[in-house]
Amino acid sequence: MNVSRRFFIGGAFGALGAFSGCRIFTGTCCDGTPKLRFGVVSDVHVRLSNDGKGLYEPNDCTTFIHTLEWFRDQGVDAVMIAGDIADHGMVGEMEAVAKAWFSVFPNDCAPDGRKVTRLFVTGNHDWEGFKYGNFAEKVFPDAAVRAAKVLRSDYKGNWERIWHEPFEPVWLKTVNGYSFVGGHWTADHCRGKDEIGIAGVEEFFAANGGKLDPSQPFFYVQHPHPSGTCYGPEAWGRDDGRVMRALAKRPNAIAFSGHSHYILTDERSVWQGAFTSIGTASLRYTSRFAIGKGPYANAGKGALMPAQKTFDNRQGMLVSVFSDHVQIVRRDFSRDASLGDDWVLPLPVAESRPFEFKKRAAVLGAPAFPEQAKAVASVKAAPAANAAPPAKAKPPVLKIEFPAALAAKARVYEYEIALKGAAEGAVLSRVVAPGYHRSLKDPDATAPVECLLPRTVLAGDAKEAAFLVTPVSSYGVKGKALETNVIKV
Repeated sequence: MNVSRRFFIGGAFGALGAFSGCRIFTGTCCDGTPKLRFGVVSDVHVRLSNDGKGLYEPNDCTTFIHTLEWFRDQGVDAVMIAGDIADHGMVGEMEAVAKAWFSVFPNDCAPDGRKVTRLFVTGNHDWEGFKYGNFAEKVFPDAAVRAAKVLRSDYKGNWERIWHEPFEPVWLKTVNGYSFVGGHWTADHCRGKDEIGIAGVEEFFAANGGKLDPSQPFFYVQHPHPSGTCYGPEAWGRDDGRVMRALAKRPNAIAFSGHSHYILTDERSVWQGAFTSIGTASLRYTSRFAIGKGPYANAGKGALMPAQKTFDNRQGMLVSVFSDHVQIVRRDFSRDASLGDDWVLPLPVAESRPFEFKKRAAVLGAPAFPEQAKAVASVKAAPAANAAPPAKAKPPVLKIEFPAALAAKARVYEYEIALKGAAEGAVLSRVVAPGYHRSLKDPDATAPVECLLPRTVLAGDAKEAAFLVTPVSSYGVKGKALETNVIKV
């Protein structure tokens, strides 16, 4: 269906009364029946054990199978993987993933006989993971044996044998009349924050762009984030801009990418500009900190507070395409929990862009503490020194306690701790919001927060102090601060 500008503005906005209770931008479907539904995951990272004879249990296929079963039960027409399937780039890892896939979708079919299309691309781990930590050389010291075990020894041949489909560096597939384009990772190596990108993607769109229907969305998938899109300028694992150039004149494009492992509770996972770009999070060890520059009091590495855990979180999405919108369900597959309200992109995507960062930040507003909330500061005595050998006395510890700032649409992502009376913007420390990567109903997300700071964050001659605690959203929008009591230091 070609949803014209006239219909979109006059129908979707002007006829809200006809859709009694329909929340166009918060998740409720308007027309009831999706034309296309597909699951999305990235960074599956299935890993061989250190002896090469089986799978490393924490990185086996258990979660992947569970995820596929949930997608199957939602009636998906396809499943997308945005790279890093085989953690060490080994044949045995990819074979294990294929075995898991075909156990859930025999012959690429759902139980009712419907075809379920694979929309898989590779990432840096598939391409060169055998080098990381010299894994392949350690596990398979014989060069001939090792060559047979490494995917990249015959990247094309191994893919075609395992997945029973041609290996094309950039491919085009059609599902229910909608186009999907995918680009495999074939760069020389992973470079970290600034990657090279997908070879041949600009040339592919130049040659095949005419096959893409401009009247409906099409979907693109690669491993690194398109440069300048989701997560903003601090994004790790972004490409060199070639996909931005390829898609900039295609406002109906919706791109998916992984690599950074950033989380789906970060609203910056959706970027809308010349096209739409979506970060997929990861099905293995979600990223620890995707906002701010620290220092974080709960970052670990010698900090007074234990590190905020995220590696136990495994996330993915269910995407449903309707005639007038695209609905994205965010899910934690480690707990089978919702990660927040669905994201809803109105169609055609080019005519509204409600997820432009500034627009979305303005709609969500600032995170807020509950009414009557209080922040309490105190001084904890230093731990006792060991009797022998004599240890240098440790300074006392400052403790600041406050409730979680969950009383607004905007989710809190971190807290800034500042000294009352200090210059504006002078932050003593930051605390990553506990449970920020989980459901809003998760006990970690709703529990009171305790921040510990060393006495040394204050001037040596300070006699007393009070603090301000400010909640901050993933967009960097700051809420109203709580002021603590005055403590003697």
